[in-house]
Amino acid sequence: MPGCNLEREVLGGIALYRISGRFEGACAWELSARLEREPLHHVVVDFAQVGEFVDYGIAVMANALNTLDKQVRLRGLRQHQERLFRYFGVEAAEAAGPADDFTVRASDSSASEVR
Repeated sequence: MPGCNLEREVLGGIALYRISGRFEGACAWELSARLEREPLHHVVVDFAQVGEFVDYGIAVMANALNTLDKQVRLRGLRQHQERLFRYFGVEAAEAAGPADDFTVRASDSSASEVR
């Protein structure tokens, strides 16, 4: 399986990160660092093109999401990855609301943003 590829695109005031390949620890650390440096407050991370997930990568990513001061929405995750994010305190299920709702909520407080 090829390594991870991270692509960033800006759509209005939203940073869109498209992830493809194998999402593992090194990729998660790189994505976490990029999100920390991201100047935009609204971020969407799209995992739809990821061919293989390594659980450690999800643990790294969840830790980063819990410390970020941004609104981040995750999309393109499979049920197993959503469940793992929940175990680490991140509600990663896609919001059923309007398209401009980008907040990933902490599972212990349905109204709080991941920080």
